[in-house]
Amino acid sequence: EKENRGWNWRQRLPGTGLIFHWAGIAPCLLFAAFFILSEQPHSALKPLGMMDSKAVSAGEWWRLFTAICLHADAGHLIANVTTGFILFGMAMARYGAGVALLAAYLAGAGGNLAGYFLYSEPHRGLGASGMVMAALGLLGVEGIAAWRTSRTTHWIRRTAAAAILVLVLMGFSEGTDVIAHVGGFFFGAIFGSILHFAPKSV
Repeated sequence: EKENRGWNWRQRLPGTGLIFHWAGIAPCLLFAAFFILSEQPHSALKPLGMMDSKAVSAGEWWRLFTAICLHADAGHLIANVTTGFILFGMAMARYGAGVALLAAYLAGAGGNLAGYFLYSEPHRGLGASGMVMAALGLLGVEGIAAWRTSRTTHWIRRTAAAAILVLVLMGFSEGTDVIAHVGGFFFGAIFGSILHFAPKSV
């Protein structure tokens, strides 16, 4: 106790006061609904909506966005909604439900865009994992809020390091779209940084 006197261990962190927002279930239910529809006989959702670099080059730019809502199979869907529910809920608690959801969705599309430019061969893909990693990116820059009040960079280093480790653990699995994961995470971190410096009235 003597050694710890004068050490300000407990510090108040800025935020909304929420730790988790239950609206994080909403996009997960939407993904499940799209999956059910796509599995119906004669459904054309997957061929029309999945990410296809050739189709995007031909002008079907919407595939960058629609591919997020589609999944290859039930296992793929379950993996994304279980992880997404947690990360979406945490990001929504920090930034607000609508803002976090929009930022994660746009960043997920940014991950698909990165794949469009970086894959050397024609690329096809689908799934919400880029958007899920985007939510992780939003959380990975959370240290900026503490830095703005304390002006100590260790908050930024810690939150960023933790988010990157989770990205490596979850986003670099064999057979996954690593570029979409990293791209979504990167754009999510960019959007999160912008939101931290945006005026409070926005």
